Amino acid sequence: MNAQVPVTSRTEAAICHMHIDALTSMQPEITGVLISTIDGFEIASKLLSDLSAAKLAAMTSSLLALSGAMCTETGSGACRDLVIDADTGRVLLMELSCRKQDLVLAVLCTDKVTLGQVLWAVRDCREALSRRLNVL
Repeated sequence: MNAQVPVTSRTEAAICHMHIDALTSMQPEITGVLISTIDGFEIASKLLSDLSAAKLAAMTSSLLALSGAMCTETGSGACRDLVIDADTGRVLLMELSCRKQDLVLAVLCTDKVTLGQVLWAVRDCREALSRRLNVL
């Protein structure tokens, strides 16, 4: 069985990389960013060398599916964002709506980050990226 890898244009990937670079330059406590498809394929990333973008994309897909099921089961509505608060850092997972295909924005932060500030920056990045990708 062959997995279908999504087709992303070089222009789309370049736009994603541009937004990743802008986000990481504005927020020094962000240690990594991944943009992947909702079904777990990497589109663009800027991660520490010991992290696998493919594994992270697959886990992101699974976590969003689980959080969506949890929200449905509890009657909380549609799940938009997932925040994981760990001992030495935070992981933010956010759906990124695009006309062509739904994407996921995963952001890794240190534990020194101010959650409200990074949420605002990542949500702003998500909206700007969505606008740019929907124009193509």
